[in-house]
Amino acid sequence: MIERFVDVPDGYLYTRTTGTGPDVVLLHAGAADSRMWDSTVAWLAAIARVTTFDFRDMGLSSRATAPYREVDDIAAVLDAAGAERPVLVGVSDGARRAVAFARAFPDRVAHVIAAAAVFGEFPDPTPEETAARADLHAHFNRIVPLLAAEGIAAYAAADIATWGAALPPPDRRKMEALQIANAHWIELPESLGTDLDPPVQTAFAELTTPVDVVVGGHDFASTRLWAARLAEQAPKANLIEVPAADHFPMLSAPADFERILRAALTAR
Repeated sequence: MIERFVDVPDGYLYTRTTGTGPDVVLLHAGAADSRMWDSTVAWLAAIARVTTFDFRDMGLSSRATAPYREVDDIAAVLDAAGAERPVLVGVSDGARRAVAFARAFPDRVAHVIAAAAVFGEFPDPTPEETAARADLHAHFNRIVPLLAAEGIAAYAAADIATWGAALPPPDRRKMEALQIANAHWIELPESLGTDLDPPVQTAFAELTTPVDVVVGGHDFASTRLWAARLAEQAPKANLIEVPAADHFPMLSAPADFERILRAALTAR
C-alpha cells in the first residue's frame, strides 16, 4: 500500500493506493472518510489498483480555508496515483462528486458507479419529489437538536439508524464512529467545496460516460427518485436496484455490490 498526502491549493488530501490491475477510485460518503471502504478494498485490491482518499474537512485531509472545486481535488488524486481512465465509484455525496467529475472530465473516466447519489433539491420537482424532500428535511429536523442537546454520538446513532437501516450491527457501529470522527464536517455552517457551474444535477443529459446508478430498497425516497432522474436523463445510464440495500450498499448488500463492481471492471 502507498500512502500519500497530495498537495492541492490551500491544503492537502490523504490518499491510499493498493493492489494491481485496472484503476478504481473510491469516493466516500459525506460525514465519513475513506475508511468506510475498507471491506471493499480488501477484496477489490486482488483484481484492481484501488485508490481511496479523504475529502477536505474529513479524515486525514486538511480543513478547507478557501473555496475550491471538488472535481479539481479528484483530478489531483488521479494525477498523483497515475490513475488513467479509472472506474470511479462513489456513494452518497461521493457519488455526486463522481458524476460531476465525469461531466467535467469525460476523457478521464472509463465508467462511473453512482451508489445512493444525493444531489440536494430537485429542479422543477414533481409532487412526489417535493414530498420526498419534505420527508428528508423532517429527518434532519428530528436529529439536529440532538447534536446540541446530547452530543455527536446521539446524533450519529439516530442518523445512521435511518440511512443505514439494513446495516449489520458492526457496520452500523462503524458508520456511527466515522460520523463522530468527522464531526467537524457535520458542524460546518457550509462547505467551501463547489460543484460545477451550473450544478451537475442540471446536466445529466450531457454525460457521455457509462453510469451504473445503484439504489437500495431501504434508502430514502429522495435518493431513489434522484436515481430515477439520473437513470432517465443520462444517455448511458443503467439503473440497478438492490432491494436489500440501504444508503451504504457496499456494507448492507456487499455481495450485490461486489457483483456490480466486478461487472463494471469487465466492461471497462
